[in-house]
Amino acid sequence: MRKTIADSENSKVRYLTRRMAAVAVLALAATTMVGVTSASAAPLTDTTWSVSNNQAGATDVAYRFEFTTATAGTIGSVTATVPADTASTAATVGVGTVYGLGAGEASLTGTTLTYTLGTAESVAAGVTVYIEFTGLTNTATVGSNTSTVTTMDATAVQIDTADSPSVSIAGTSTVVTVEISKSLTFTNDTPSFTLQMDPSSTALSDLTHDVTVTVKTNAGEGYTLAAKDTGLTTQGTPAYTIPAASDGVATGVADASFVANTFGVSAALTVTGGSLATVQGAGLDYVGYTTTGETLVAATNPTGNTADILVLTNRVMIDYDTAAGAYTDTITYTAAPLY
Repeated sequence: MRKTIADSENSKVRYLTRRMAAVAVLALAATTMVGVTSASAAPLTDTTWSVSNNQAGATDVAYRFEFTTATAGTIGSVTATVPADTASTAATVGVGTVYGLGAGEASLTGTTLTYTLGTAESVAAGVTVYIEFTGLTNTATVGSNTSTVTTMDATAVQIDTADSPSVSIAGTSTVVTVEISKSLTFTNDTPSFTLQMDPSSTALSDLTHDVTVTVKTNAGEGYTLAAKDTGLTTQGTPAYTIPAASDGVATGVADASFVANTFGVSAALTVTGGSLATVQGAGLDYVGYTTTGETLVAATNPTGNTADILVLTNRVMIDYDTAAGAYTDTITYTAAPLY
């Protein structure tokens, strides 16, 4: 039978159609194979992380990781994250016991430990792997941490990964805080007193009255004790005043030099503790109170368990130059702790 040109052309068309169909099938098969490889990846199972010493800042610590592979593949390295500021105790991280994988080297970069096999090897699914990194220094930060463990292929592409349960890094010190309350106790044994005076009587023209005040405090820098008054005056019109014996603690008047028609005070201090309190200025003689107030006693240490005792001897001397009347004054004491 003689073939025509048309028959020849039809044969070519049928041949090309069969070739294109075959290529399409191959392409579909390749696409399907890639999809199957990606879908087979799964999380590692039984992933654990433990340390040989969990004290914060401990050195020469071994970090141990164990897991079971989920996907068959060629493993080139295994990585595990660790807390920030984890360091290598020596120049490099060491390798301890390893099983499930071949020989390799360890390294620490940032917060990632890496075990790199000398030769990448094919590992089936369901294989238990154990890797021990040695010569590490724990983070100084106390707390719980997990590690993300990942298997990589020879080109550092992830195969499987999973997070471990937490490992607790424990503190190695105990902070002790003792709060001691600030305390100052002040007493005044004389809320008020009255002097009944008469210029015609020697015994009644020069009178004194003692006021005892005490200070007890735990102020580390001691305390000051100040006093001021409103002035010893009458309340009527005209108003009369018995002047102060001096202008304040800077000027004292000896006992024998105390003059009529004046009002003053002298101080006697008893210190049994360690306050180192002292009477200021000329306070051991008679001095005058001031309306603005002045420091009578200054201490530089706590008093201890026994209060400092200050006896203030208030003295008034009169004669016929002192106008008759009821003179009143208010003396105010202020104890100020120096903590």
